[in-house]
Amino acid sequence: MRKFGIAVAIAFLLPVSAYAASCDAPRNGFDNVYCFAKVYMDLDRQLNENYVALMKLLNPAQKQVLRDGQRGWIAARDKQCYRSEGNSNAVNIDCALSTTRGRIQFLSDRLAECRG
Repeated sequence: MRKFGIAVAIAFLLPVSAYAASCDAPRNGFDNVYCFAKVYMDLDRQLNENYVALMKLLNPAQKQVLRDGQRGWIAARDKQCYRSEGNSNAVNIDCALSTTRGRIQFLSDRLAECRG
């Protein structure tokens, strides 16, 4: 895993035009940070929508399993995609995006199973 400061990590790890049309031509690292934030916030919104929708379909015991699973997923994502060294913090952008997309798909699949 690459270790960079967040602006540098974004500049090197995120092909922004693949994720956001309004970010086709970022001018600098700050534009990249803005574009990554937009993409990640949208993914986070999708993740939360799927989680809430699934929780509504479960009984109390199942809800607890999902809640524990979600907390475990968050801890694993952070361990895999985030580094803190001294005063520096780094997020591996590709890792954060792919891990979150994977969890969205997992929750979406569970929603389909419950509705089916």
